[in-house]
Amino acid sequence: MPTALLTNQYAPALQALIRAEAPAGFDIIALNQTSHADIVARASEADYLLVGGRIPIDAAVLNAATRLRMVQRTGVGLDAMDLDAIESRGIPVYVNPGVNAQSVAEHTLMLMLAVLRRLPVVHRSLRDGDWKKHELGIRNRDLSGRRVGLIGLGHIGQAVARLLQPFGVILSYHKRQRLPNPDEQTLGLNYQPLDELIAESEVVSLHCPLTPDTRNLLSRERIGHMRPGAVLINTARGGLVDEPALIEALQHGHLGGAGLDAFVQEPLPAESPLRTLDNVVLSPHISGITRDSFQEMMRRAFHNIAAFEAGELEVIAPMRLR
Repeated sequence: MPTALLTNQYAPALQALIRAEAPAGFDIIALNQTSHADIVARASEADYLLVGGRIPIDAAVLNAATRLRMVQRTGVGLDAMDLDAIESRGIPVYVNPGVNAQSVAEHTLMLMLAVLRRLPVVHRSLRDGDWKKHELGIRNRDLSGRRVGLIGLGHIGQAVARLLQPFGVILSYHKRQRLPNPDEQTLGLNYQPLDELIAESEVVSLHCPLTPDTRNLLSRERIGHMRPGAVLINTARGGLVDEPALIEALQHGHLGGAGLDAFVQEPLPAESPLRTLDNVVLSPHISGITRDSFQEMMRRAFHNIAAFEAGELEVIAPMRLR
């Protein structure tokens, strides 16, 4: 019986959803407590790794996984996987590009609106018994007419661009390879060099992967060059941002606010100043996970695994990363 090891910890209700999507005849190993050591301890039983979460899939895991035939990523981020080590063992890696792009894009839009409308402050005030209609409202901002800059324009960035079109924003983007002009026109985008986009945008939203080249992409210097009162949205990876510099810019009023779904350290430490700032909206790296997107991620992941097990490699060839 082929066996798939889940490398992330899932609550019983989520495990039930996962098992419901698993192919008939497969054994699923779900870890009750997930750590690197737990994965290494069970890796020898796995024909397939279903990789989710942030625990590294590195040489130690691969050395223990003597039966491993294929690695399937549930989401899209690859920074927790040692791709060179996997490739050196001749193990193919499969992904499902764009599988949760719409969910992340919707969450991104929600954070933009929540920060500009200061939703946590407004909600808390009313819940506490106040009715400060004008006092609170006059401090909020519209999204319409804002200059929004997207850094990275893959499946998620393009989905964000489409969602923003009805809001009448002035929409710019930066990526290493510029889109063809017809695609820019369709999405209502203007291309800008990175530093120019950072300096001119009223809302900066991050949608690029975390790599050695993009770590601290939004450095202390670049945060200092952001427009006074600007808003930062990060639904990508915490390591893209110099987090201490971001905190200082938010505390001292250089930035107007931030909507953050990703952090340098996850879970976000209890002592993080981000937890105390009224101009910050936080979520626990949840932008890509709704019931709908979770089921779809698992459905597509197991489709790839079942096809691989059946030898139908041509069916899943477009999803193979390496």
